[in-house]
Amino acid sequence: MSRPFTTYGDHSTDYLSTQHPDSSSSDYFKSSYNDDLSDLIDQYAEPYSRTSRHQTFAVSTDPLDDSDSRDRSFSMDQKGSYPVDKVVEDDAEIDPSNHDYPPTLKQEKPIDTRSCWAKILPDSWACRLFVLTVVVETAVDLAIESDLFVRLQDDSGKLAVYLSVFALAHIFQLVMAVDAVYARNTLQFLSLIIFNLLFLLYAVIEIGEIKNSTTTSAGFVHVPVTVLTDIIPAVISTAEIAYIGLGWKIYNEFGWKVYKFLGADRRIKKMYATYQIFECLVKFDVFFWVGFSVQFIWLVLQKNDWEYYVTWAALPLSILLLIEGHLAVRHENKWMMGTFIFGSIGALVYFSYKLFRVLQYRTTQYASYWKPLTTFSAIAIVLLVITIIFSVLVMRNFGRGLKASIARSKTHTQGRGSQHLNRGPMSANPNRMSIE
Repeated sequence: MSRPFTTYGDHSTDYLSTQHPDSSSSDYFKSSYNDDLSDLIDQYAEPYSRTSRHQTFAVSTDPLDDSDSRDRSFSMDQKGSYPVDKVVEDDAEIDPSNHDYPPTLKQEKPIDTRSCWAKILPDSWACRLFVLTVVVETAVDLAIESDLFVRLQDDSGKLAVYLSVFALAHIFQLVMAVDAVYARNTLQFLSLIIFNLLFLLYAVIEIGEIKNSTTTSAGFVHVPVTVLTDIIPAVISTAEIAYIGLGWKIYNEFGWKVYKFLGADRRIKKMYATYQIFECLVKFDVFFWVGFSVQFIWLVLQKNDWEYYVTWAALPLSILLLIEGHLAVRHENKWMMGTFIFGSIGALVYFSYKLFRVLQYRTTQYASYWKPLTTFSAIAIVLLVITIIFSVLVMRNFGRGLKASIARSKTHTQGRGSQHLNRGPMSANPNRMSIE
């Protein structure tokens, strides 16, 4: 029996030919095969349809982001957090307002580990020497004044008032010097130089009053009174020379430039200079108003005089008036500035009247006090005239952009982070007040 011939390849035709030689049977299997293939294609033709093995995820992308980086990917085999029967709409609109662009970074607040004096005093040797000179002058003069106060005692209390006003002036000068250094205010440095000259004038007047008094005790040191009275103007004169030299150095160091973040608008810089001058005038008005009132109350007025109580009542009101002027210019309030101007005019009339009375009775009623009272009242009148003029100039600048510029500069300074923690040279430090 012979072995049948075996063929390799596709046996489907052989099978169909041997088992179903009829052509109609071949057509039947072809149609059945086509139907099964069509059903298989239809089953996988919709990849996004809901099946038990398939999930659809909606990935929101920012159209503004052109970077090559991509967000987190999701595996199709990983079981998602969405339910199986959840249908995601393809046409759902994505609200771009829910996505922040660009992403904001959390800024860390800088920690300032400097000491209190390091925060106030800059890294400028001229400013530090200026403050050191004021401290030395204040310490020496207050020590001498204390010794003179112990040695010289009079029944009228005149010397006690003079020495108290002199000590108050030194403390005021020290506070103003520290404030000028902290605020980087060139104008205030120049004002302190002039104020120290007035110190010298008042010291000369005081020396004449002290030499006419009698010594009642030995004091703390065994130094004659005449020597101590000569040391006071010598210390003030030496300090004045140092102030002029250091003031010139500070002037060149500051460069008389306004804050660089106030802008290059010369109109804003002029308004800011007017604002600084007004603020400086108000500070010195406080001292001379209080100094004149204290001397006039304790040296001239009597408790049975009606003017005694009026002056006592006017003293705190005058301080409140000056505070009102400061707040008015700071917040650009025209009503407050208007009342401040009218109050300053009233104060000008008051000091003018007092000066006239002092000069009128300088040989009788005010014979022992007319020199210091005349000095304080005359300076107060000059300062009041200048203050009223600058009050009008400052009020004209209300609403012209200065307040907004100062507010932006403060916000800019606070947002610079730790840049201001280590101050460099004063000429490169933007946190300074100077005028051009």
